[in-house]
Amino acid sequence: MQQFSLPILMAVMASLMPVQAQSILDTIRTPDKAVPTVNEVLEGTWLQELRRPGQPATVPPVLNLGTYHADGTVVASAADGTQSTAHGVWIRVGDRKFLQTMYTFNFDTNRVLTTVFKVRINVLLSSDGQTATGTTELVIMDGTGKVNATVPGGTFSAVRLGTEIPGDFYDFQKLP
Repeated sequence: MQQFSLPILMAVMASLMPVQAQSILDTIRTPDKAVPTVNEVLEGTWLQELRRPGQPATVPPVLNLGTYHADGTVVASAADGTQSTAHGVWIRVGDRKFLQTMYTFNFDTNRVLTTVFKVRINVLLSSDGQTATGTTELVIMDGTGKVNATVPGGTFSAVRLGTEIPGDFYDFQKLP
């Protein structure tokens, strides 16, 4: 009977010893199947090409610089010089999908207010988060806010801008 006791005692003791087992935190992910996470926000500065509703394909798009803030606000400037700086808001509404509304004042050649634009925008962020495309709906109002027209069908493309290293960066870093 003693021959059986020793192996049983050893088995019981071995089962009581702490074992370095992997936790679920170590095994839940499958790295070879993982898709990289994209920071699904618009925060940052973007260069946009705007195609206004009804704009002929032969007319070049209007360039626009937009800066999106973490609090859901955005400020943008069009390169055509016909309107004020645009101000607006944005929210995430789905997987890489956003809604945005922008407001601009438009002026005649004497800088007299002629119309107010409200632009409703659908934004689709690329899977890598570096480009975006979308559609727009333009609401044209007079200076009192009376709606004169609503024009769907605008489109845009955009690229996220990033910091770039100047040619003298490494020399500059050596300065005292």
